[in-house]
Amino acid sequence: MKSIALAVLLATAVAGGASAQTASFQCPASGTEFTYKGGAFEKVNAAAGQDGTTCLYNSLSNGKAEALRVHGGLVGSVDAQGESFAKGLDLKALWPLKVGNKITNTVTVIGRDGKSYTSTVTMTVAAYEKITVPAGTFDAFRVEETKADSNSRNIHWWSPAISASIKESFPDWRDPAKTIVLDLVSVKPAGK
Repeated sequence: MKSIALAVLLATAVAGGASAQTASFQCPASGTEFTYKGGAFEKVNAAAGQDGTTCLYNSLSNGKAEALRVHGGLVGSVDAQGESFAKGLDLKALWPLKVGNKITNTVTVIGRDGKSYTSTVTMTVAAYEKITVPAGTFDAFRVEETKADSNSRNIHWWSPAISASIKESFPDWRDPAKTIVLDLVSVKPAGK
């Protein structure tokens, strides 16, 4: 009888969380491992903690080890240029995530070439939807990131169930006419 009551309670809690369509900021538990794949690209992120509203990961991208900082749970950076871009965005204003939330910021960064670049970036919580990836089917917020001076956009599908993106779509930095799509293929909980 207790197990039936617990199952009903869990089903009600899960349904209530999904129907509310809002999510508070949270990083995944340290040690949780996420594996993403897209085409020839593979990335494994191991959650390593939190610094304010930045999730910290030890990342292995196509064999290259990096310290990854994911600002506001959405915008990743591995170098000084990425950090200056992410810090120029008021990502706290998107949280709690709710469809319709939107920020627009003007960001100036120093590129790898030493030149200064300024861009107006808009991030919009565009939808709350079910997304199926190799790791399973998740309820996720679709957060779209656009730049005023570009037709390209980055899309993050962030799932409250795992406190991380389950799918990402962004222009290929080697060929901006192409798009890279990374799908979550596995999640290994901390300590497993």
